[in-house]
Amino acid sequence: MRKSGIGWFLGVGFVAILLAIGNLIYTCTRNNGEKYAQQYIDESEYVTLHIPEGAKDVSYGPGSIMIGVLMNSTERIRTDSILFYDSIYKKHFCVFVIEPERRETVRQGEIVVKDICYRKTIKARINKYELNSPRYGSKENPVPVLDFDYNLQEFRDAYYGEQFKYAFSRPSYYKRAVELYLTYMMSKEEFKERFEKE
Repeated sequence: MRKSGIGWFLGVGFVAILLAIGNLIYTCTRNNGEKYAQQYIDESEYVTLHIPEGAKDVSYGPGSIMIGVLMNSTERIRTDSILFYDSIYKKHFCVFVIEPERRETVRQGEIVVKDICYRKTIKARINKYELNSPRYGSKENPVPVLDFDYNLQEFRDAYYGEQFKYAFSRPSYYKRAVELYLTYMMSKEEFKERFEKE
């Protein structure tokens, strides 16, 4: 009985060490997005984007990124994407709906894509560097859109209670989405080049 008690404690200790190492790896590989989120927002501007006619030219893809390890599961953020080509800018743009994953809620990306598909234009807030850089705009590396004039009132019934506070396009949502984008989605190399220059 005593040996099995020691074995149990050793097993729990071993699992705790593995979790700590796993979370340390995730912590070391992420950028300090919170520190530069306001700078990214300040360097953004509103532009009018043109949505191609026909829903087939707008593609929606649900996604997620693992950001940590818990005792019996993983911690993730949703990274849904809505990709389209703007014939005026001659660039691909991607609306990212980035939010912590909650199993009991509908994916906001499914709601946001409905708004986009029924419109001819959207007024989007885009970082000026990403809008003007030749590095962005291809199908493989589209210009990211984290905020636009989403018709929140039309889709208000899809949100319950506290969810409405973090509904797409609201200020609290946008700031958090920028933090998550910079922290987990932007490559470490680009982040250092743009924000941590010596």
